[in-house]
Amino acid sequence: MNLNYLGELFLQIGRYVPQTVGMALAAMVIAIALGALLTIMYSFKATNWFVRLYLLIFRGFPTLVILFVAYFGIPELLNTGSSVSPLAAAIFCFALKEAAYLEEIFRSGLSSVDGGQVEAGRSLGLSNQKVYRFIVIPQAIRIMIPNIGNTFIGLLKETSLAFSIGVTELFGEGKLIASENFQYFEVYVVVGIWYVILILIYTIFQQFLERRYSQY
Repeated sequence: MNLNYLGELFLQIGRYVPQTVGMALAAMVIAIALGALLTIMYSFKATNWFVRLYLLIFRGFPTLVILFVAYFGIPELLNTGSSVSPLAAAIFCFALKEAAYLEEIFRSGLSSVDGGQVEAGRSLGLSNQKVYRFIVIPQAIRIMIPNIGNTFIGLLKETSLAFSIGVTELFGEGKLIASENFQYFEVYVVVGIWYVILILIYTIFQQFLERRYSQY
């Protein structure tokens, strides 16, 4: 194994770290917002059926199938052509997929807070909005942080599937390089190292959040 070549690969593939991280962060932000909306909708009988159907579909479909249906299938069905950029399609699909898991994380986190605290807040004259804002959600966040972190780590690794619809990121760049020089072992080892580094950085950040919220 040529260490000098590994160093060159590390820098060359590393140029696509911002693409990978940006795609994961954008999808996660959208997924959190959508997951929160689904959590609210789940509590109403009129929309509960829709949330259940949503969870069934997006937890059942493999991510790669969702990408292909959204980027290739829907434009063909509507006869519009691929007018959406591959990056936007990938972010949107990842967000839809992860929102299905975040909804259950949010719902289980909220339900884990003792119901007596909700009743106590209401007895003090607080509205439901203030009870959840100042009492329930701050306690639920401590419980949800590890599971949200695991979801983000999984999302970060799933961004490698975006190459299947034409998005070049860490894995995509590695695949292109390996197809040119046929040095698969070195290339994919470097790709794996980059993912490990990114996950390590996020793990340190998550541990900081857990320590911060454990103080309250």
